[in-house]
Parts: sequence; C-alpha cells; structure tokens
Amino acid sequence: MRPPPERPAHPAGGSPAGPAAGLPGPPGLVPELLPLGFLVGEWTGEGHSHGAPVRGRLQVRLTLGGSFLESRERLYDADGGLDFEDRAFYRWHAGDTALKVLHLQAPGWTQESHVELIEGGIRWNTGPFNPRVLLLRDGPGRLRAEVRVPWHQEPDTVILWTRAGGA
Repeated sequence: MRPPPERPAHPAGGSPAGPAAGLPGPPGLVPELLPLGFLVGEWTGEGHSHGAPVRGRLQVRLTLGGSFLESRERLYDADGGLDFEDRAFYRWHAGDTALKVLHLQAPGWTQESHVELIEGGIRWNTGPFNPRVLLLRDGPGRLRAEVRVPWHQEPDTVILWTRAGGA
C-alpha cells in the first residue's frame, strides 16, 4: 500500500481547503471536502419527482479514508416500490483544484461534474443541456434537493430531506 500523496497548496494560497478553512466537519473528512460536511448523515425525505409523489432515504458517509463522500439515494413511489436509486461520490480533484462528483445510476449511466459552492449549499454543473442538481440547507437538520432541466421553468424533482434522529 502506498502512502497518500501530499496535498498541493490551494491556488489562492494558505490552506488547501481554501474557503473551507476553519469550517467544522465530520472527523476524518479531508479539508477540501469540509464545505460538503453538512451532507453527512442519514436522511428521510418527501417530495415529487416528474409529477409523482415520492418518499426517500439518503445516506451520505465518508469513505476511503475521508477522501470521498459517498451518497446513496433511494426514492420510493406511492405504493412503496423502488422508483429510483443512485450513488454519488464527491471528491477533491487536485489537478483541477475543484470539487467534483461522480454520479452513477441504472442502467449503467455515469457522469462526472464540477460541484460549485453556492449560498446555502452546492450545485452540480452538469453542462448546458443536462439537469442541474442543487442541494441546499433548508433550516437546521433539513435539506432541499432540486433537479432542474434547462427547458423547464420549475424543478422536475424536489425532495425535502430531514436528518434522521433530528437536527
């Protein structure tokens, strides 16, 4: 097993975490992922996806020595059947000096996107013709997830997530 590579200095100087310097986060999370620390935990959610009501479970955890955050989302239809499942792996890409997400969903689809820090959360920059994902803090122990396609005025999916076990 090789030792981990040294982290390069952040391009703006100072901490490799840049704007994350001094942010609290889950123990073991690499500094570059601290802005995403608010996602870590177990969540239950309700909302709509493509016009239909859904309920869901979201689990976000540290993996691979805290150098990745793994997100697993499952959405269930009104009858309790699995409607949608995906995985996302967040990481810091030192070469691009950027946060990235690798998104996987059935049947065998993947996409890597830049993650932009925005006020109150994050946005996946997926390209001009692909859906955009927003994850926003919505009060203590709550998240609002939106999936927006460029040609629709309103989000196609909105899920309000509540941290399991309270705030």
